[in-house]
Amino acid sequence: MNYLKLVVGVLFIVLNSNSIVLAQKSSFEEFEAKVKAAAGEIEKYQRVLQNPDVRIQYQAVQFMLKSRDPALQRIAKEHALFSTNPVLRNSSIKAILDAGGNIRLQITSIGEASADVFRWLAQEGGSHDGRTGSLIFKIGPARENCWIHYNDYCRFQLSGTDVLFRNHGSSSNSAQASLKLGNDGVLRGIIFSGRNGKAGKAQLSIDLKE
Repeated sequence: MNYLKLVVGVLFIVLNSNSIVLAQKSSFEEFEAKVKAAAGEIEKYQRVLQNPDVRIQYQAVQFMLKSRDPALQRIAKEHALFSTNPVLRNSSIKAILDAGGNIRLQITSIGEASADVFRWLAQEGGSHDGRTGSLIFKIGPARENCWIHYNDYCRFQLSGTDVLFRNHGSSSNSAQASLKLGNDGVLRGIIFSGRNGKAGKAQLSIDLKE
């Protein structure tokens, strides 16, 4: 009787193990098929982005940026921002700002002159350690090449591949910067902010791929 129980037990383990192996194999095959299908879909979008007609590339970027798929959004951003075509680069900045959402300002100290900039940063709700800091702004409604904030003032204004940033307010909470788009998809420039007629300054960067 004990021998029979042992045999039955062994058979149960073997059969159960085989079932697990088959289930895992089936699960992996399904996973592999989904990965290949997804990769095929991404390749279709990439082919459209490689179309020699810049107008088609622009429209593709617009549609992809409005997609709810983060992967498609990132592919579109990187394609347009890394393009050598200034028209497409300009269009990519406009499309990113038109899409709304939040944008992060990264500030880096250049010495004692940056104290007023960090003071402004803290007043606006940002954080810093005296060397670097960051602040998130919500992109406002679009008005031609201008994206507004309170009192209908332009916070971001686009000209070619340059972006003028302005935070309007009193002398203690105003700031501005002229930013140029680099080949890595990052806007960079010097931000000025100050009080009592003395403007502090620091390095400002905005990574448009985020």
